[in-house]
Amino acid sequence: MAVIDAYENLQIVRGTVEADGTKKPGAKWGYKVTKTGTGEYTITFNNDFSETPSVVSTLDGDDWKLLDNAHVTGATIERVTVRTGNSNGEPADRPFHFIAMG
Repeated sequence: MAVIDAYENLQIVRGTVEADGTKKPGAKWGYKVTKTGTGEYTITFNNDFSETPSVVSTLDGDDWKLLDNAHVTGATIERVTVRTGNSNGEPADRPFHFIAMG
């Protein structure tokens, strides 16, 4: 049986962003957020990752339909864009959580 080395030295940045692009109280360190358009947010990491991180995002709260969405695009070692939308697939401002790891 092969032994797999499953340990990594990971940098983790996490947070919750309000629909207006402000940081929600809680995990507010390690990043800046800029609302760049309707349903579009750029998260800039205070410290670059050594390689492109894995990033996940999901909507925050109970007021959304299952078709409302948040997705990640354009991840680099310095930043990531999160786009949110409504149940019709149109860009819409939504609060969201994210985790970047790498």
